[in-house]
Amino acid sequence: MTATTIETVIQADGELHLSHLPIRKGDRVEAVISVLAPAANGISEEKRAQARQQFLALARSSTFCSKGAYPTRDALHERH
Repeated sequence: MTATTIETVIQADGELHLSHLPIRKGDRVEAVISVLAPAANGISEEKRAQARQQFLALARSSTFCSKGAYPTRDALHERH
């Protein structure tokens, strides 16, 4: 058995995309997923939660409001 270790970052909840693996169609494989410690990137869960709360408070207090309809895709790309 040959083992390959790949460390990657999840880009979407519940999804893992791997490519360029040293395997061929029909090969039998076993996948073992290990989640690294959340603080492995230098940010504790507590700091992450505080940052999220701060972001949500600022977003809720925002008074931004668009006026009128958004332009169409064609209008944005000048496809008249």
